[in-house]
Amino acid sequence: MCDRQFGEVMSLVIRVINFIVARALNDRQFKTLLDEVNNYPGLLLHSNVRWLSRGKVLSRFAACLNEIRTFLEMKGVGHPELADTEWLLKFYYLVDLTEHLNQLNVKMQGIGNTVLSLQQAVFAFENKLELFITDLETGRLLHFEKLSQFKDACTASEPIQNLDLHQLAGCTSSLLQSFKARFGEFREHTRLFKFITHPNECSLNTADLNYIPGVSVRDFEAEVADLKASDMWVNKFKSLNEDLERITRQKASWRASTCGQK
Repeated sequence: MCDRQFGEVMSLVIRVINFIVARALNDRQFKTLLDEVNNYPGLLLHSNVRWLSRGKVLSRFAACLNEIRTFLEMKGVGHPELADTEWLLKFYYLVDLTEHLNQLNVKMQGIGNTVLSLQQAVFAFENKLELFITDLETGRLLHFEKLSQFKDACTASEPIQNLDLHQLAGCTSSLLQSFKARFGEFREHTRLFKFITHPNECSLNTADLNYIPGVSVRDFEAEVADLKASDMWVNKFKSLNEDLERITRQKASWRASTCGQK
C-alpha cells in the first residue's frame, strides 16, 4: 500500500520535471522564471531509476514548488495534487526520508568499509527508523525538517486542520520490517563478521564456520589458537583496527565538511 502511494507521488514529480526540462523552450522559460524570483537554478532531469538517486531531485523539486505551480499555471497544465494537502504530506515525508536513505548510502560507499562496518551502518539505520516512527506518532517531527515546515504552514493557515501523521508512521514501520527481512543474514552472522576484524577477541562455533564453504573446522580452530597466542598477529590486528578507525574518522569528517558546504 505504501509503495503504491509513494510510487504515485514520485511518478507525478518525474512527469512534471520531464515536462519542464525535456523541452528546451520550457526549460529556458522556467530558468527565466527562477531567475526572476532568485530561487533554485532549475531542476534535475530525472528518469525512472532507483530510489536512492531520487533524494536530490525531490529536494530540488520541493525548493522550487511554488515556482513550479506558477509555471504550470502559465502553461495551462493542471496538476491539482501539487496543492492537495494529503499529496503534499506524502511528498514532504518522501523528501525527508530519501535524505536519510541517501545518508545511509553514503556511509556504505567508499574505501575502508568492512562487512562489519556495513552491518553496523544498517543496524544503526534500523534504530533510527524506530526513532522516526516515534517522531511521527508524537508529531514532533524533529527528524523530518521539510515535513515539519509543511505542518507548521498548514497549522498557521488552518489551525483546526489535523494531518494524518500516523499513516506515515505506519509506512516507516513497514520500511523497518523490510530492512530487517532484507538484512536478516547480517543479524545471524554477527560473530562471523566481527571475527574478520577482531579474530583475537572473539570465537566462532561450528554453525558460523559452516557458512564458509570449504573450511575445515579442525584446521581452522587450530590456526585460531595459534593466532591468539601470537603477539605478532594480535598486534597486527590491533594496528589494522586502528587504521580502520582512522579511516572512519576521516570519512565522518569529510561528510561533515561536505554537509557544511551545502
